Amino acid sequence: MTNTDFIQKIQSTIETNRLFTKDDTILVGVSGGIDSMTLIQSLYELGYSVAIAHCNFNLRGDESDGDQDFVVAYANAKKIPIHVCSFDTKKTASERKISIEMAARDLRYEWFETVCRLNGYTKVAIAHNQNDSVETFFINLLRSAGLKGLTGIPMTHGNVVRPMLDVSRAEIETFAKLRQLRYRVDSTNLSNNYMRNKIRNLILPEIQKIAPNCMEAISTSMSHLQQAHAVYSQAMEGKKSLCCTSNARGFAVDELKLLQQDNSQTLLYEILYPCGFNTDVISQIYQSIGNQSGKKFETEHYVVVHDRNTLFVEPRQAEETPQNLFISEQAHTYRFGDCELQFERVSIKDFTLEKSSDVASLDAAKLRFPLTLRVWQKGDSFVPFGMKGRKKLSDFLIDVKVPLLQKQKVLVLESAGEIVWVVGYRISHEFAVTEQTNEVVVFRKK
Repeated sequence: MTNTDFIQKIQSTIETNRLFTKDDTILVGVSGGIDSMTLIQSLYELGYSVAIAHCNFNLRGDESDGDQDFVVAYANAKKIPIHVCSFDTKKTASERKISIEMAARDLRYEWFETVCRLNGYTKVAIAHNQNDSVETFFINLLRSAGLKGLTGIPMTHGNVVRPMLDVSRAEIETFAKLRQLRYRVDSTNLSNNYMRNKIRNLILPEIQKIAPNCMEAISTSMSHLQQAHAVYSQAMEGKKSLCCTSNARGFAVDELKLLQQDNSQTLLYEILYPCGFNTDVISQIYQSIGNQSGKKFETEHYVVVHDRNTLFVEPRQAEETPQNLFISEQAHTYRFGDCELQFERVSIKDFTLEKSSDVASLDAAKLRFPLTLRVWQKGDSFVPFGMKGRKKLSDFLIDVKVPLLQKQKVLVLESAGEIVWVVGYRISHEFAVTEQTNEVVVFRKK
């Protein structure tokens, strides 16, 4: 393959997949390695409007700094705009409790998004090639990642595009040699401490001995799987709609409707895998259905709770120490987390009872300000409206079937240590409006 043939192959990929046009401004991720140097050089020669983004992850000491100097020198020589960012990758990995590789990936794409937003770049070009996609196929195969994982690396994802997915690493190396293109070599690519490197350096060379055209063959198979996955996904979306419902915090899976579907465990996998749950955990969640109410499962970003006949799925929120909020006598609006309360004083002659669990009408004479708004605690009790005896709040929440995830966030309104309202559920009988009431305090949950 000549230099011209290689460049035209990339141009063909761009046009066939409609990755971008000459009207786009393209931010190219350039590490300094052979792949990214080939990509930026190709797009530069094809006449696209490009800029360079280089990430220094500070993982290889002087070698990382050398990569940065090399890319900056290339950009200056070609008069290409360049953006450079230095990351404390190890610290981020520790703080987020993820692997260094995952931290580097997240930092890179988060920064790319910021650079695009601030500078008006319309696309982000990444130098993944055919070999990278095949390697990803094997990684996902070994991780039981499902059908989607076997489709390899996507050509596009949002504004991220990969113009070199149709060219092999051998073609890239030939182009670089013929073009006398300078590039940096990442020493960690030679180490077999990582799964991808083991597949790249040990497994694929052996497969190529058996089938020299294995890269093209596997790529063709992945293309077929992509088409099959498109049909499969459409069918799965229909099944999801039968048993999943959205709510204010996330979504819920009706377990009885789930179990009525054919291949229900596979359906549950498709529902939960996008939330970060792996195959083993999804299998545990499936086994918990019907016999482990209250069981909780968590990933970095999501939590699933099996509660009665429902799986509640919600994004995880940063845990904060609940603080008491004090409410004065002046009519006002108060906010506690995602709960907003409004209240007003009303003369009994102007009062109209609103029958809603989000409205609490209380006898003003029985209240002692300031009132306290807080998260409920173990040991709390009150006299639910319509009853004469006290009841543990924990038992009350069970009786009204509050899901476990919501139960943890239930608020109570107190007057002088007595619960006057379980916010959004029930007022206390002892503070209810009676025939002797002259003035009413009305709380509304927004």
